[in-house]
Amino acid sequence: MADIQTAMSTAFQGVQTNVTQMITTCAPFALGIIGTVLAVTIGIKVFKKLTAQA
Repeated sequence: MADIQTAMSTAFQGVQTNVTQMITTCAPFALGIIGTVLAVTIGIKVFKKLTAQA
């Protein structure tokens, strides 16, 4: 039973390490994309408000 626990613990630690590395790698790109989409969305709303009042 101890062998199974050791194997599972090692496997989950490996998965945790890989997931953490993937998040660290992808986070800057994801934040850039989300920021761009948010800026465009806000820009469109502002533009619509300004042109509706003109």
